[in-house]
Amino acid sequence: MTVVAVLAFVVLGGAALGFLYLRMLLVIDGQIDGALQRECADMVAAYEKGGYERLRRTVSDRASPSADATRSYLLIGPGGSAGNLSSWPDRAPKPGESADVEMPPASKSARVRTLDFPGGVRLLVGRALSERTHLRNVVAESLFSVTALILLLGVAAGTMLALYARRRLGQINATTQAVLEGNLSGRVAVGEGGDEYDQIAQNINVMLDRIQGLIATVRGVTENIAHDLRTPLNRLRSRLEVALMSPRSDEEYKAVLKHAIAESETIVETFNGILKIARIKSGALALPRVPVDLAEVVTELIDLFEVFAEESGVHVEARLPSAQQAAPIVLGDAHLISQAAANLLDNAIKYSSKGGTVVIEADQTTDGVSLNISDGGPGIPANERTAMLDRFVRLGSTAGKQGFGLGLSFAAAVAEWHGARLELSDNQPGLRATLRFRVDSGLREQPVRPGSE
Repeated sequence: MTVVAVLAFVVLGGAALGFLYLRMLLVIDGQIDGALQRECADMVAAYEKGGYERLRRTVSDRASPSADATRSYLLIGPGGSAGNLSSWPDRAPKPGESADVEMPPASKSARVRTLDFPGGVRLLVGRALSERTHLRNVVAESLFSVTALILLLGVAAGTMLALYARRRLGQINATTQAVLEGNLSGRVAVGEGGDEYDQIAQNINVMLDRIQGLIATVRGVTENIAHDLRTPLNRLRSRLEVALMSPRSDEEYKAVLKHAIAESETIVETFNGILKIARIKSGALALPRVPVDLAEVVTELIDLFEVFAEESGVHVEARLPSAQQAAPIVLGDAHLISQAAANLLDNAIKYSSKGGTVVIEADQTTDGVSLNISDGGPGIPANERTAMLDRFVRLGSTAGKQGFGLGLSFAAAVAEWHGARLELSDNQPGLRATLRFRVDSGLREQPVRPGSE
């Protein structure tokens, strides 16, 4: 790249000097042609006024030693010759034309024009091309000097740029090599200049942070799976081993198998929940986004959880906008929203005390549309709410409650997929979980009921 850049500079410099040289040649040639044309006009005027003698005197005056040495004259007529040339050039042009010839006796270049007069009189008028020759020499010397200077500066600049690029890329390569060897804590040094190398370093550092976070998440999920599923798997194995220790009746074997199937279904549901959360977070879940009325979602959830709430001794209250208010409509997937809200409602009922009330409401404000679920249970301490959105995280006070800690993480993943957010706040007492969606001002389609697609 350095060699190509230097050659490009040399070509551009040479082209600029060449263009300047040609332009100056055109100016000089124009001046010489104009001077020759004026000289010829003066000679014709002298001949018309005084004939051959007047013409001869004019040539002699202008060719005198005290006159301009760059001018050349030769008049050949019946009375002999006049002028400062010894002989007529071999390649003299035709009358009325101009040409560059070698002038005797010193063979210097000159541009000449010839004129014919009556009686066999011939006149040659010339101007030396010493200015052109001098300009050519100056341009040649300048071209050599400029080319050498461009080469020197180009090599110096290219070397500096190459060393800088090599140093910065060397840091990046060293960091990536350390990452390949398993050291994910290494980061590329970011300078203060903010150039392209700094931007690459920042992007690589962000990528490494993301990779390190994902690996930590995978490691944590793996450990949580091993820890949380170890109990049901051990319980399943123990029941099957106990069943094989001594002969039992068919009914007893059936009871053991039913318990085993129930335990295996719980394990399968856990894995399905993990898989679905992973697909949502990775963006692999491609679903159409359609208008969804949150009021209809709330209505169906009330019907769905009515029996479970009665068995738990909890009253569920729905608060929906009136007919005069705007419908709380969001753009997304009705099934995912309904399932996320169902997880939140299930937790609210599960952790509420008997006789308590769970409130589920859909609301629309100028800031957006929200789905709120409030309970009067123990709640979640403020310093633990962020951690509760991770998979397999459960409060110590929830021991004995059925579940694997996937409900809140699934709701958070659904909110993220919809460009919304899940907020956990204090209900004084209890917990208030809010799915807060952005307002879609361009929404004009009719809402659909959950599951209708």
